[in-house]
Amino acid sequence: MLYVDGMNGVIGHAETIQWLYTLIGSKFRLVVKTALKLLLVFVEYSEANAPLLIQAITTVDTKRGTPWSNAMEILDEKDGVDTELLVYAMTLINKTLAALPDQDSFYDMVDCLEEQGMETVSQRHLGRRGTDLDLVEQLNIYEV
Repeated sequence: MLYVDGMNGVIGHAETIQWLYTLIGSKFRLVVKTALKLLLVFVEYSEANAPLLIQAITTVDTKRGTPWSNAMEILDEKDGVDTELLVYAMTLINKTLAALPDQDSFYDMVDCLEEQGMETVSQRHLGRRGTDLDLVEQLNIYEV
């Protein structure tokens, strides 16, 4: 796994995490992909980073509505089908949820996702023929 130099600096700078989360709402595929990958590295670096990401997501999305709205836009495929982005977005959600320190935080985030139609999105992708196997795996992990 690739570790970013200065991860402790990123961990201590909430604005950077907020900025990276904001970038996954970009209209440019490469920007979204890179931001998702960097956020995955951030969450995988330490389990203590998941709550920091949740704080950043909550801060950014309080202006827009509910947490995870940028990720849900990717999963809703508003800008067309891009399987790679779908897999990265679901992986980020799963790894963040798995690393949360308590059940209350976990269920709060799951409730936010469900309110935005995660169940419908999941069923649509699972019911589609030819869905990427990595995406199916991530959707099944979420369902468990």
